[in-house]
Amino acid sequence: MSQGYTPEKVKSLASEQHPLAFEHICPRWASKLRMGLDEHDVHTLAHDSKYCIVGEAWGHSGRHTGYYFTPLIPLIGCWNCIKFGREMGKIAQRYGRSCTSSLQPVLSDFVEHWNHKHMEITKKILKPYT
Repeated sequence: MSQGYTPEKVKSLASEQHPLAFEHICPRWASKLRMGLDEHDVHTLAHDSKYCIVGEAWGHSGRHTGYYFTPLIPLIGCWNCIKFGREMGKIAQRYGRSCTSSLQPVLSDFVEHWNHKHMEITKKILKPYT
């Protein structure tokens, strides 16, 4: 027969979303971290919310920061993402080009948060390319 699959189970399996890896959420930064950071990368992590790791995940839009208008953050952005970006920036400032290993715990937490709250953003960004 159908090996115990009910219509409800099939719907559940079809709608299941597999967690995205960091390489899918932030492909450019994943590559940079693998290859090694230069001074410009460190500066970007520390000072540029639109082009940092979190900024890439959000499609370099500035949306996660409420388009730089604080009252919009709870409506269209994400305070947790801002906190992750700030933490990554502090690590980059402290450790410079050798910050890669120190970033790993924060990156893991960010990826977990992203998969739980914002996975659809990555799917919208990738959709034109698939």
